[in-house]
Amino acid sequence: MIAAAILLLMLLFLFLGMPVGFAMGVAGIVGLFFEGGANAVLSIMSNAPYRSVANIALSTVPMFIFMAEIVSRANIVREVFDAAKKWLGKTPGGLAIATVVASAGMGAMSGSSTAAAACMSSITIPEMRRAGYDLRVAAGVVTVAGTLAIMIPPSIPLVIYGIVTETSIGKLLIAGIIPGVMTALIYSAGIVFWNKCRPGVMPAGRAYPWREKFASLKPLWAFLILGSIVIVTLYFGLGTPTEAAAIGAFGAALISLVTRRIDPKGIYAAALQTARITAMIFTIIIGAMVVGYFFTLTQAPQGVIKAIGGAGLSSWTVVGLVVLLYLFLGCIMDAIAILLLTLPLTFPLIMHLGLNPIWYGIIVTKLIEIGLVTPPVGMNAYVVSATVKAPLDDVFRGTGVMLLFEMISLALLLAFPVIATWLPSFMEASRVCVVPTQRRQ
Repeated sequence: MIAAAILLLMLLFLFLGMPVGFAMGVAGIVGLFFEGGANAVLSIMSNAPYRSVANIALSTVPMFIFMAEIVSRANIVREVFDAAKKWLGKTPGGLAIATVVASAGMGAMSGSSTAAAACMSSITIPEMRRAGYDLRVAAGVVTVAGTLAIMIPPSIPLVIYGIVTETSIGKLLIAGIIPGVMTALIYSAGIVFWNKCRPGVMPAGRAYPWREKFASLKPLWAFLILGSIVIVTLYFGLGTPTEAAAIGAFGAALISLVTRRIDPKGIYAAALQTARITAMIFTIIIGAMVVGYFFTLTQAPQGVIKAIGGAGLSSWTVVGLVVLLYLFLGCIMDAIAILLLTLPLTFPLIMHLGLNPIWYGIIVTKLIEIGLVTPPVGMNAYVVSATVKAPLDDVFRGTGVMLLFEMISLALLLAFPVIATWLPSFMEASRVCVVPTQRRQ
């Protein structure tokens, strides 16, 4: 009973506008006080904040954020869009497909969906508007395509998932490759189908001569190098996820400086923004750990598992309920907060059912993707709206059709877990070790 009351208190704090990390932390402190008294609060708060973030595996997060900030500021992905535009622009919907291709390319260099959405909206929406695209259609395509950045490695949510659940981060990142590529292909096929059903909704662009098409491939060397650094380092065992993140961030800074896409002031600005975002994420982690200790003390996760086991529900019924939970929370909460709040509850439940932790990590990430574009919180929609000065209502309306394609990819991942588990099954455990966090209570 007290666990439900504290959960409602936390949601009340969120609706009142309290920052997510503080809402979870304050609710957790209140719960600890009522459950164990002042001594319990002092005991947890004396070491939990430090223990929550004093984990070398978490250094992967700021490295991926720094890489994303540099890539975004250096506009490295512009060459990917220009090449895709010249090869696909003449086709109806070609610019929208080029946007999906470029967003997938941005995803291979960035673990941040919001950074990808901001970068891609500033590059692609003006092009689509000049070609005659409706603002809602253009904004909707960019908003949804930007979510590819948290599925295709590097991916910050997958890193957080791996740390919280003590699942191999390396395998999780590699597991995101096929689902990410599959999602991009479904987006592209969906755009073609959309144009067949509603001719003229996405006008054709201009045709380019073959000489220009092939010339557009030459500047892609920077993207190819940065896009392969993390994947090659992880898959072939050349380094740990933390080392791969550091190499990727260093490579992004070096290439951007050498090619004069960014200056030292830009590097400093990227580092400053990285510090801000990292501080926000770490605050959420600390708050989640505090409320997590409270739920552990009340044995709430074990109670849920016992109740579901006693209800005689099938595994897929339980998975369906978990999916509905994440879809609901995605409408009202931040992605990282959802992970940290729900995984201590849902992960043991999924493991109790005997399901694959790698597959579940990909499913959770896919559900977070959907949450990034659904109202009222949908962070990607807010970023796109602010970047191109488009009405927020138009952005959300434009995501509707693209969300149908997103649901198709979710259904395929649910029906065929091998899509997520096949590629990491070839990796040896010795190649993908992570520094373990404190044991789950």
